[in-house]
Amino acid sequence: MVDCCLQTLSNRPVGVDDRATFSEIARWITVGALFVCLILVYAWSHNEILSIRYHMEQLKNESDELLEINAALRVEYSSLINPENVEHRAMELGLVASNRDEVRILDSTRREIQPSERMLAQSNFQKKTLHE
Repeated sequence: MVDCCLQTLSNRPVGVDDRATFSEIARWITVGALFVCLILVYAWSHNEILSIRYHMEQLKNESDELLEINAALRVEYSSLINPENVEHRAMELGLVASNRDEVRILDSTRREIQPSERMLAQSNFQKKTLHE
């Protein structure tokens, strides 16, 4: 049998040690919260990095497409400004070369243009004001 008089009880005293236990729990909760916050910040930054990489890849693909379009347009431009092609296309449309004496370059700064006998048409620049 067990003698209850000789046995000591190992209960913790109430008071000062309980406050230490609460502060210890508070410390562990704080450490856990900081750890969770660090994990969330890492996940957010990793997500942002992936998003930026995805956007950069899209821009790179778009840039490659624009470079291809630019190359095609340069080829088309060089074929369009080739004088032989221009002359051939003009002949297909039924256009004829003009006489240099009949060609007159108009200067937009001059207001009065003296008509000549050989001039077929004349264009005058007129400013119109709009009333709103």
